[in-house]
Amino acid sequence: MAVQQQMTGRITLTDKTDTAVEILQGVRLINPLDEFDGVVDVAVGKQSVVWIRKALGKPSGLWLFPGLTDMHIHLRTPGYEDAETLETGLRAAIAGGVTAVGMMPNTTPVMDSVDMVVALRNRGNSLGLSLVKPVPCVTVHRGGETCTDLEGFAEKGITCFSDDGSPVESREALVDALSRISAFDGVVIEHPEVTRIAAGGSVNLGLASAETGEKGIPERAEFLDVERCIDALRASGTNARLHLTHLSSPESIRLVQNAAEQGLRVTCDVTPHHLALNQQAVIKMGAVAKMNPPLRSEQSRKKVVEMIGKGMVTAIASDHAPHTQARKELPLSEAAFGITGLETLLSVTLDVLGRETSLGTADILKMLTTAPAGVLGIPPPEVAAGKPLNMVLFDPELRWNYSHTFSRSTNSPFRGTELTGKVLRVWFRRELFREGEFVQS
Repeated sequence: MAVQQQMTGRITLTDKTDTAVEILQGVRLINPLDEFDGVVDVAVGKQSVVWIRKALGKPSGLWLFPGLTDMHIHLRTPGYEDAETLETGLRAAIAGGVTAVGMMPNTTPVMDSVDMVVALRNRGNSLGLSLVKPVPCVTVHRGGETCTDLEGFAEKGITCFSDDGSPVESREALVDALSRISAFDGVVIEHPEVTRIAAGGSVNLGLASAETGEKGIPERAEFLDVERCIDALRASGTNARLHLTHLSSPESIRLVQNAAEQGLRVTCDVTPHHLALNQQAVIKMGAVAKMNPPLRSEQSRKKVVEMIGKGMVTAIASDHAPHTQARKELPLSEAAFGITGLETLLSVTLDVLGRETSLGTADILKMLTTAPAGVLGIPPPEVAAGKPLNMVLFDPELRWNYSHTFSRSTNSPFRGTELTGKVLRVWFRRELFREGEFVQS
């Protein structure tokens, strides 16, 4: 039977490739891929969306949208399984509505071997949770000097590279990497930091460093490296892609925007914690709010949010960085950088950008779904008739206390606080998560 059109766009009744097991009635479907936003009924099969039609009854108040892509997370495997395992990290992802993740390479040993990375990808995907997209090292041992076997990775379908945790220090290596990845439309995801400026720092240079007595990290430690990387991209003379991750300085975002307007393929992301928190958090809370780049001034936080509202940032990414309690209970100067963020990614982002910008819900969700998927080279997620299940049911009004986590670590400044908007159910290939619990297959 041919597809029968019920509404405009992708809202259709399709061939019966799957049998409906339930109907979600009166949900607000937000589909960034085709910019659909409307109240519908959705027939859900065991593995696919059976049909979508105009709602016959009243709106339920619940939202339905594609699974999120978190392009920057740390799963700590191998080497740091006391903080996170593949399974605990991916369970935290699903609980947060994240069905695809970019796995960063600062493990022990580091992810610089093709065979090792392929094995990790296979292990992660065999769990049947989120899709794992490995992001191996740009340089051998994350040393910043000699590029890894970029073409060998590409032959295995792995085309995103990062030395995250460190910048690619050598200009020659960065230009070489950008030149080589242009042949297969790869991307370098750069951790922008001038290490000689940031070295030994723990907090933002300014009020935080003055109040804590710790060495401060100025914003120029970030934006000077953003400038360097953009210059390297220009010097490569190619159409390569460069992505600047976890930006915290308005000047960094301005540099990225200017380069993009000049025709360079440069994109960037910002974390939810840099949207929601300023340096006062680390002054009050200590190491649980210590991160790199550090939380900045309220003035910079507001400016970053404003720039996101103007469309100057491509994606929002959690930079989920689990650590054991022992590593966070050290003195501030010695404690590990980073916080967990998978389970709070959606609520915090929607709250801040919904209150402080004029962005619509679909625009915000685009930065959490199709846009980061595009950076990672993942097919854009969508909720459409006949498509495999990949969707999140969300209550935008539900208030909840973030006290329980599926992660192995608890190092979050949002822990114990009340958040608004909660993931109720998640489907990825099948139903995985319902009302706070994982569904048995």
